[in-house]
Amino acid sequence: MKATTKLRELLKGDDIIITPGVYDCLTARLAETTGFTAVKLLGNVTCASLLGLPDLGLIGLNEMANHARNVAAAVEIPVMVDADTGYSGGPLGIARTIKEFERAGIAGIGMEDQVTPKKCALIPGGTPVVPIKEQVKKLQAAVEAKEDPDFVISARTDAESVNGLDDALNRIKAYEEVGIDMVGVAMSWVRKEGMRQRTLDALKRIRDSVKVPVNCMFMDEAIQVGNITLDELKQIGFNMGGSNAVRYTVVKAVTEMLTILKNDGSTKNYAHRLASLKEYEALVRLPEFLEMELRYSV
Repeated sequence: MKATTKLRELLKGDDIIITPGVYDCLTARLAETTGFTAVKLLGNVTCASLLGLPDLGLIGLNEMANHARNVAAAVEIPVMVDADTGYSGGPLGIARTIKEFERAGIAGIGMEDQVTPKKCALIPGGTPVVPIKEQVKKLQAAVEAKEDPDFVISARTDAESVNGLDDALNRIKAYEEVGIDMVGVAMSWVRKEGMRQRTLDALKRIRDSVKVPVNCMFMDEAIQVGNITLDELKQIGFNMGGSNAVRYTVVKAVTEMLTILKNDGSTKNYAHRLASLKEYEALVRLPEFLEMELRYSV
């Protein structure tokens, strides 16, 4: 079954799809071996990993598509890609973006309605967005550019941060009418403690506004601070939710290990937290390749 079809089938299911935010082949494969049914290649941490730069629209289409091709080939589960604003200011470039990611073997992409250059929604001060009519035309071009009807296009709006929730709801309704497959509303405040009732009310309004599947932005962090539970998200009817924890875990864990290595000259006091060579080799499928080499040897 094609990756796009797998993702379509998952979205039709009754359970919420939790998509860890990965940034390379190893983190995607770790998610797969842990049992996740899909992953999302995040623009933020991919830009940091490939370029060592912040999420300010500094990564390009070719860099992201080529990297995504390798990640998609490394796993059997569907890979969605955070495609920022489509890497283009106009519909023609966005049509090319769709085709490049389809050719890369990606199951679907998420696109934002931010102005260009875009910036991470977690940066304070609000996130400016393009006029709704402009974004509708971009999304129309994206939908019509699809060659695979199962390729999933998710449209995210950042309008809530600058124009309020009513404008955000109007936008996702308009995006749904264009033929978008899934929508989401970025609300960075759901990550802050003490926003439980506001979070519940907003997420219910978002879910009730459209018929297409809905992605819960910052799901993991909203659950962490007690603003909502996973069961409540399921009851409300959300279809997908993401987590940024992979990137935070890597920064924390690798820093701890390197600090011990620098101070002690070895990782002896960190060994209990290290994977074994055998575990690493299994992750990169070395035994499979050695067996294949043996079968083909003369």
